[in-house]
Amino acid sequence: MTDLTLTSGFVQASENGAVLHLTLDRADKLNAMTASMYQDLTRAVNHLAERDDLHVLLLTGNGRAWCAGNDIGDFLNADPASRDNGTLSPAMVLVHALMALDKPVVIGVQGNATGIGTTLLLHADLVVAADDARFQTAFINLGLVPEAGSSLLLPALIGRQNANRLLLAGDTLTAEEAERCGLVAYRVTPDELEPTAQALAQRLAEKSPTAMAMTKQLLRQSDAAIKSQIEKESVLFAERMFSEDTRERFAGFLKGGNK
Repeated sequence: MTDLTLTSGFVQASENGAVLHLTLDRADKLNAMTASMYQDLTRAVNHLAERDDLHVLLLTGNGRAWCAGNDIGDFLNADPASRDNGTLSPAMVLVHALMALDKPVVIGVQGNATGIGTTLLLHADLVVAADDARFQTAFINLGLVPEAGSSLLLPALIGRQNANRLLLAGDTLTAEEAERCGLVAYRVTPDELEPTAQALAQRLAEKSPTAMAMTKQLLRQSDAAIKSQIEKESVLFAERMFSEDTRERFAGFLKGGNK
């Protein structure tokens, strides 16, 4: 078993009993995700999978936002060749790792949960949201298409009309709306978020790891269907990401002109 080495400088890891706690630590950018952050998170998930003494993954973000989505600068600087033939992005490699994990995943959300900040929640087992959390996929606003299997998972989880609000209309869901439609399990005050998420992770860690793994397998939708949808999404996402129209929208977003 190898030690966990994180290299981005924006993901912090700590162990609390049988819980591996990963914290996004790029608060000045609202924890917008870079390729190296995704790679760190994937390393950590794979590390957790190998550790018999760690039973739960807890994900949180420092600052006033859980995650404001993918760093748009990363999109603009991406090499088109890196996405040839449907090659999975670092974000989707992380999603695949989470799908394969047979240990429970808890995510605590405050402030912005944008893009991958929302779709990553579809691969968590329990989500705790602060009252100030706001959920928006934003893909359509940038000329992009859904990712992370969200075009399949969101309608199944929250209903077609709510999914269309996020994926077609580009709407933002409040924490109350997200709780009501089933996107989050618990809603608490901002001050209660961290202790509630940590207590929940500890409670899960005390349960039988074998029973937990079996229950996750029973609850899980078809991995094959989700992976197939991710593959379809990835091809279209790459096509849109490198289109002239979308790159103009990226530039407008960076100038503060996103609507």
